[in-house]
Amino acid sequence: MKNWARTAFLLALVACSTRLFAQQGGGNNSSAASTKGDSNFDPRNINGSWIGTGRIYGDDNSTPEPPLTEWAKQHLLLKNISHAGLNAIVKGASSAGSLPADAKSFDQNGVPTNVPEGHYPGEYCEPQGIPVTFNFANEYPMLFMMSPDRIYQMFEDHREWRTIWLNRDHPKDLLASYFGDSIGKWEGNTLVVDTIGYNGEKGHRWISENVGHYMSDAFHLVERYHLVDATHLELEMTYYDPKAWGDKPWTGFKKSFKLDSKSDSLQENVCDPARVYDDMIEHPAGLPPRPTE
Repeated sequence: MKNWARTAFLLALVACSTRLFAQQGGGNNSSAASTKGDSNFDPRNINGSWIGTGRIYGDDNSTPEPPLTEWAKQHLLLKNISHAGLNAIVKGASSAGSLPADAKSFDQNGVPTNVPEGHYPGEYCEPQGIPVTFNFANEYPMLFMMSPDRIYQMFEDHREWRTIWLNRDHPKDLLASYFGDSIGKWEGNTLVVDTIGYNGEKGHRWISENVGHYMSDAFHLVERYHLVDATHLELEMTYYDPKAWGDKPWTGFKKSFKLDSKSDSLQENVCDPARVYDDMIEHPAGLPPRPTE
């Protein structure tokens, strides 16, 4: 009888552990298809690795950028960028996706875009951060790790990560940083993430590889994550920057992701400054000069 009771207890323990492990994203099954039709689907469980499904690089947003303030025109504009700009204009073409590969265009602020020697985020291994890292989400996945008081969001590109705090407000004595301070809350089944405290133009902080100017230190990002089903995640973003756009927000930024692994599929992808330097020595015309203040 003792042996029977012990065996029953062990079987129950194994079953419970297996179920808990699966809920937390463990195990060797990394197939997104394996979660479809799951009757235990939790619309607030975003654990796992996600890969983008939309535009290959950059942003695709038909909403025009709000007009820049005079201060922004003097302090934030870049001389040129290497990728076709949002709402870029060339020979009547109005969308970045329609530009020929060799066409030099101009964004609505007059910055030359699609320039081979133009600037781009992280060209000298500078931190990229949010939101520009979403430009490359189709090639490099991101990972969510959830706990009761915070969510860790890790990015394969440049091996970057941030913390989304769930049970606190922004600190009053906030220290400006590359990634800002992020706090999240659930509105129904949508995770709303509010980020402020960027170091802005002083840190050469990019908004997007398609936007020909930096953010200011007043940049404010609001993200809204929503699980469509167990294997598809949608993101909507709104940008605010009173120094750049006054009281006008920039809306319309959307990203779509599919589940890459319910556990972790991230690989090491470190930007090595030594390799960048070697490339400059070997191909001196291959990289643009470092941007100045």
